[in-house]
Amino acid sequence: MITEVILKECRLAFEEFFQSLTIDSPENQHQFEEIRAHSLRVVANSLLLSNIVLQTEEDKRIATVNALFHDIGKASLMSKNVEALVIQRDHATVSAKIVQQMEFYQTLSADIQLVILKSIESHNKLKLPKLDSEQQTLFARLLRDADKLDIYDSSYRFFKEKYGIQPVITVDLIKTPDVSEKILKSILAGKTAAVEDMKTMNDYKLLLISMAFDLNFKYTFRIMSEKQYIQKIYETLPKRDQIIDVYRSIKLFVENKFVS
Repeated sequence: MITEVILKECRLAFEEFFQSLTIDSPENQHQFEEIRAHSLRVVANSLLLSNIVLQTEEDKRIATVNALFHDIGKASLMSKNVEALVIQRDHATVSAKIVQQMEFYQTLSADIQLVILKSIESHNKLKLPKLDSEQQTLFARLLRDADKLDIYDSSYRFFKEKYGIQPVITVDLIKTPDVSEKILKSILAGKTAAVEDMKTMNDYKLLLISMAFDLNFKYTFRIMSEKQYIQKIYETLPKRDQIIDVYRSIKLFVENKFVS
C-alpha cells in the first residue's frame, strides 16, 4: 500500500536523486533541469487524469509515483554524456532499474511493485506491449497519456513561442523543410511515427501529432482538443499536400474519439 507517508518519501527520494547527479555543461544543465520540471508536470497531468479514470486515493498515489520516476533514467544517462538517441531508447529501462533500488520500493507489495515497474518500463515504447493484468495496463496507459500531454505542451512552446528547452530527442535533427517518407507513410496508415525514422525537425513535429493515435482516454482527447495541440503544431509545419493530408487524417481521428 502506498500511504501519504510513503508518497512523501518518494518525493524526497526524487529530489535527492536529482541532487546526486553532476552535469558538466551549461547546455546539459538546462536539459537536466527540464527533465525534473517535466516529471513534475507529468505528475500534475496524472492527477488530472486520475480524478477521472481511477477509483481510490491510493490508486492516485501510485499514478503519482509512476509520473515522478518515469524519466529519472533520462537524467542519469544525461549525466553520463550518453548520446540523445540512446537516451530516448534506453531511459525507461534505466528508470525502472533505479526505482527498484530505492528504499520505498522495497516496502511495497509485489503487485504494486509490478504496476510501477511495468508502467515506467513501457512508457516510451512505440506501442504499449501486452502486460500481465488489467491493473498494470490501466496505470501504464495513464502514464503514457500524462507524459504525452506535457510533451505536446512543452514542444509547442519551444517551436512557436521560443520558450523552454529544446527536447533532448531533437538535438541531432537537421533544420530543413524536408519530411521523411517513412514518417508520412506511418501516419497515413494510422500509426504513431517511429523515433528511429526521424531526420528533420519537421519529422519530429509530425511524430508529435501522430502520438494522438496512441492516446487512451476520452478525457485526454478532451484536454488535447481544448488546448488545440494538434492544430498549433500543424501551424508550424510547411503546408504541402502530404502534410495537409496527414493533418486532416489525425484531426478526423481526434474528433471521432472526442465525440464517441
